[in-house]
Amino acid sequence: MIPALLAVLFALPGVAGEPARDLRSLSNDHRLNPYDGARGRRDLAVAAPAGPDVFPSQVQERLRQTKALLSHGTESPNGLVDPFYFRPRDAKPVAARSAGLEGFVYAESELSRDHGAGALAHQLPDYFNYLDALLSPVSWAKDARERIRGIRDGSADADEKYRRLMSFVRDYSESLRRQVAASDGSAWARKARIYEVFARAYNVKGLRAAQGAPEPAAGRFFADFRTQDLRRIRDMGFDAVWILGINPRGARGAKGTAGGSPFAIQDSERVDPALGTEEDFKGFVGRAHRLGLKVLIDFVPNHTAMDSRLLAEHPDFFLTEPGRPEPPPEGFFPHHDVARNRWLWVRHGGYDQDGRLSFWTDTAQLDVRNPALRREFIRILSRWAGEFCVDGFRVDVAYQTLNSYFSRNWRLPMPAREFAEEIITEVKARHPGTAFIAEGYDSWDELSRAGFDMNQNRNNMVRRGGSDHAGWYDALAARNPGWIREAIRRAAYLHWEQGGMDGMMYVGNHDEKTPRRAFGDWMEGASFLTLLLPNAMMFYGAQEIGADLTGPGDELKAIPFETPAQVDWSAGEPRAKAFHEETFRLARDLRRTLQPAGLEALPRQGWPNWVGYLLQGCGRPQCGKAAAVLANPTHEAVRVQFALPELAIAYDDTLPPLGYRLVRF
Repeated sequence: MIPALLAVLFALPGVAGEPARDLRSLSNDHRLNPYDGARGRRDLAVAAPAGPDVFPSQVQERLRQTKALLSHGTESPNGLVDPFYFRPRDAKPVAARSAGLEGFVYAESELSRDHGAGALAHQLPDYFNYLDALLSPVSWAKDARERIRGIRDGSADADEKYRRLMSFVRDYSESLRRQVAASDGSAWARKARIYEVFARAYNVKGLRAAQGAPEPAAGRFFADFRTQDLRRIRDMGFDAVWILGINPRGARGAKGTAGGSPFAIQDSERVDPALGTEEDFKGFVGRAHRLGLKVLIDFVPNHTAMDSRLLAEHPDFFLTEPGRPEPPPEGFFPHHDVARNRWLWVRHGGYDQDGRLSFWTDTAQLDVRNPALRREFIRILSRWAGEFCVDGFRVDVAYQTLNSYFSRNWRLPMPAREFAEEIITEVKARHPGTAFIAEGYDSWDELSRAGFDMNQNRNNMVRRGGSDHAGWYDALAARNPGWIREAIRRAAYLHWEQGGMDGMMYVGNHDEKTPRRAFGDWMEGASFLTLLLPNAMMFYGAQEIGADLTGPGDELKAIPFETPAQVDWSAGEPRAKAFHEETFRLARDLRRTLQPAGLEALPRQGWPNWVGYLLQGCGRPQCGKAAAVLANPTHEAVRVQFALPELAIAYDDTLPPLGYRLVRF
């Protein structure tokens, strides 16, 4: 398999009207130092830690370089290349959606469509300078640089140079995109439809009883979760299952009466005995795989439980100070290191909240700078991916482990290599198909450069270069048509992009209120827009029946962590059940008939009070033409008008207040 992938990755891409030999640089056998990861703050840099014995494969290293060219940009001695800033004549400036070739090509295509190529040709010298700066750090892109310089120095007039340059850049970018698509083993995650299961509350026995098929149960979650239960998830249209709470939880400092938070983990290498044995879990994974379902679990790298195995065996993996048995200052807890007969004050797990350090007081803060901790996590994750055949990891508060955040939170110098980049690179060196999903509420580009395949798409983020990230969940919750439209535009780009991480859309998960509480009477419209997207998405198990297990007090999660809860599958909300059954059916049908190859925000221009997107068919005879997904987030009826002449599509109708609709063309 590896030779085949290398053949694809080092293939010579054809460019329209040009012989392949003109891009022979793509076969150059260049290698980067596998420990030249994303850099942290230069003023805090210290020597990078030694890495583990397994080095990134040839395929991975080439893949990393190709993704940098396409998406997050390359780095020179002068720093990272910024996204290109287009200044079309008689129109407002527009920043490309990423620093790489994909962002450049995507923006140029949109602007040419809307304003004509004549509005862009005057920036020709800037295009040449940007492309040379982007390509220059990558040695195997040398011939592409020479081709671009040849166009620049040729005798053609400016308009012809512009035409030739854009034709070459589009073809070159497309060749790199094909290489990524063919060689990225975890690309499946970019379109995954993930069903999240909170294991201790899911109540498989009750689900079967509600379906009229009660069966004897072993009392072990993974043994009891049988093929028919997984088939139900698949038949709703999901292709991956994320198990929340697979590991045993700590007892010390546990909050509430339900056994503690699933993110205060006592041992990240073990299956919680309350859920079954290791063999039970292996059987569960095998059943899922036989149905075509991927399996994901959590990886919590920022902190552990206060009584974790890691703290007992390796207190040097944590942020500590010499201590005493008496109560420590705020943000610490006392720990007796038995092996060395000493007392330590251990930091509670911390996180930046609006510029202020806050704590999870049931956790202990790990020191992600520690080389031995990194090797231990690589070993643990490799075991889950290898021995248990787990397909991916959802990484809790991943952005808090980035150099920029960790150094600010704890006022500590950082190694040059990012923690997440090292973990992801080394695990994928062993298991190339393993996906990593970030929980990140900031630092989109840093997480993408670290190698994450997806990020939970909740909130807006400021990004380098001016093209900010519009968050999906918050836009829907705000019911602001303009914000939702920008979130759709961002989703459309992320769906098309191959080089960077995608956004995982959702209207509910373990941290949020129920969709009904969060969106009120807009719940159906918000969910309709989300569930019909071709992007990756996450759906919290039991939303399909409108389950609301919200506990007392200020814990407003759909299923509480601090009080015991079990989903009552015989109850729920009839309106929610009917809505989800029909919307799941529509989503399955769209994927079957359209096999959507394109996603575009509607309308292309203007700011009406309705929102929507167009799904274009794959272009093959067996695919449909297109479909529009429309919604009205306001309490007033709205007129919906749009025209797409190149597709011979014109639409004019009215949407009622909070209405939503699928229109096929």
